[in-house]
Amino acid sequence: MSPVFWIAGAPLLGAGALFALANRAPVEIDLWPLAGRVALPLFVALIGALYLGFALGLVVAWWAGRQTRRTGRAARRQAVSLAAETAQLQRRLDHAGTPSAQAVTPRAVAP
Repeated sequence: MSPVFWIAGAPLLGAGALFALANRAPVEIDLWPLAGRVALPLFVALIGALYLGFALGLVVAWWAGRQTRRTGRAARRQAVSLAAETAQLQRRLDHAGTPSAQAVTPRAVAP
């Protein structure tokens, strides 16, 4: 892993560990639509909320990128099709007896 990751990540990891050690008191969480309450340590509740938010963010980002992925797949299909067509035209040009170097070399234009 890169040094930047360790420089930024190590202090955050340490701060998270200190937070968890300092906040072990249980808190009661009411899951309103569901019946009942849950008693958890505060750090578990907060870290769980962070993970839930991260997961929801992943879902939203995945959903937002669907058009880009669709465009990328279409571009990939078109590139494969054009490569096959280019190869076919190159084979036809080679079978016609014309050197391919002359067919693709641009000519100088007089000013």
